[in-house]
Amino acid sequence: MYLHLGAIPANHRLLEDGFTVLDDPLVGERITEMAERGFPYFTEYGLDFCKQFAFDERIRSILEAAFEKCSLGHWLRYEEFPGHIECFRRGGRKAGRLVLTVHLWAKGSQVAYYAGSHLHDMATSRGRRSLHEIPLSELSRVGSNPKHKEFPDGGLAILDARLGFEIKQGYAITFLFAVDEVIANWAKIVLPYSEALVGKVSEMGRESKKIGLNFTFEASPGSRGT
Repeated sequence: MYLHLGAIPANHRLLEDGFTVLDDPLVGERITEMAERGFPYFTEYGLDFCKQFAFDERIRSILEAAFEKCSLGHWLRYEEFPGHIECFRRGGRKAGRLVLTVHLWAKGSQVAYYAGSHLHDMATSRGRRSLHEIPLSELSRVGSNPKHKEFPDGGLAILDARLGFEIKQGYAITFLFAVDEVIANWAKIVLPYSEALVGKVSEMGRESKKIGLNFTFEASPGSRGT
């Protein structure tokens, strides 16, 4: 299953460049609204936001084509960090494509994606926000050049988690989808217990037979927990 952007399928761009940008004029407005509410991720509003974008039909089609089975296992906001080129995973071709990242860009954001960097095993260091930082010298060594993207109205991108990127301005609400062998080593996303949230998660779980949710709930009122 392929989503065509111009003449080039999105999955082809994802394989070759390591990222693809999807047009979506709603993203910037919804992120502004989310920010005005104080980023209430783990609420009914927040889960509706998650469902709208993490399970967007275009993203879902790419995930289902890339993986036999995966789960949403990470959901955070990453702010600008100019001068620092980061990636979520390292290891190049040998590591394999096991995790895909979705960037939802706020209005006015700017990013540099280092095309093809996901295919190379490079020396990295552990960065300030627990991502792998890649020296520019390593990217130059493997011939990976930045492709600069600006999102005056916000936007959406999906990328291989091995890809190097530099958030020059603004921020991205970020989702990571990983295969089972990777998800098994990740902590679960803990949601407050309520019948409404349980219902929302159940609804989200029906969106795709191939995409799960690495969620769990706090103990319900009256339960003894474990």
